Amino acid sequence: MNRKYISGAFVLALALCVTVATTVWGQGRGPRNNPGQRADAPLQLLKQALNKAGAAALDSGQEEALRSSIMAFRNANRQGTPDPAEKAARDDYSNAIIAGNNDAARTAADKLAGLISARQQTRLEAEAAFGIQALSILHSDQIAALQTSVGKEGMLRILASMIGPGGGFGRGMMRRGPMVSRAPGNQL
Repeated sequence: MNRKYISGAFVLALALCVTVATTVWGQGRGPRNNPGQRADAPLQLLKQALNKAGAAALDSGQEEALRSSIMAFRNANRQGTPDPAEKAARDDYSNAIIAGNNDAARTAADKLAGLISARQQTRLEAEAAFGIQALSILHSDQIAALQTSVGKEGMLRILASMIGPGGGFGRGMMRRGPMVSRAPGNQL
């Protein structure tokens, strides 16, 4: 075979791969490039569920109030620096395991579990307050239509989608687990 044809075919194939990869990557980043779509993203699932349920769409006042509540929740619950007490408890736990000291590991595990539990309780309380506030912004006919369409668990999933993922251990009550498991036949 002629080297010119092989290297030309290689360059052509490489150019084709780069073009396809760039196109696919760009499509996946679409909403991030449009600030209007990005700002609307937290409300997207709620809007779709309201539409599917045949309920009234969100009015501009509701959208603004929900966006404001979402931003307030995110700002108040932003993960800052790790808790020094939790880091120390994790280090104590790890060191006890490595040292083969079961009693010290058990003590450190108790302390670490208490710290994680306190953080999780704070997160659950914040999620509950957000959910109650968000539902108070909706009209009663919108809530009734949603509950009929997606059920209580689906409504919790919609509320959770607005605030984004929880950080660290546990995901909060509005995430996963027995209270929000995907029931057979539930579309959300």
